[in-house]
Amino acid sequence: MTLYVDTGWILNVQVEVSPANTPVRDWGALQCMAERHRYERFAGEAYYEEPASRAATFLHTALLLEPFSDFNASIGAGCADMYMRQSDQPFIPPPGAMAQLVREIRAERTGLAAIARRLREWKE
Repeated sequence: MTLYVDTGWILNVQVEVSPANTPVRDWGALQCMAERHRYERFAGEAYYEEPASRAATFLHTALLLEPFSDFNASIGAGCADMYMRQSDQPFIPPPGAMAQLVREIRAERTGLAAIARRLREWKE
């Protein structure tokens, strides 16, 4: 079964992982963050076929589009973590690995496929 979430789900994660109720800076970017994991190749056929790929879209989109005024890395990583846990595929990155991944994404040296690969490698 494929798990799909909405902007409300992201906002709930945001409340859990950011130090304060960080304001949304760009509602369009937030909507994109919510909808990207749902993309379909053809009607009813998910483009991102596995949970790690769908989870990767949250972190990637949060860092590139920055929907929140701050803490986009924490919120994006929190969404990826929550999505994988709710998909029964929790992960634990090695110490410092998530921070390194965030740096690579921000520098645009790491794409979506590589992010998903790391999440799969970090599965418990």
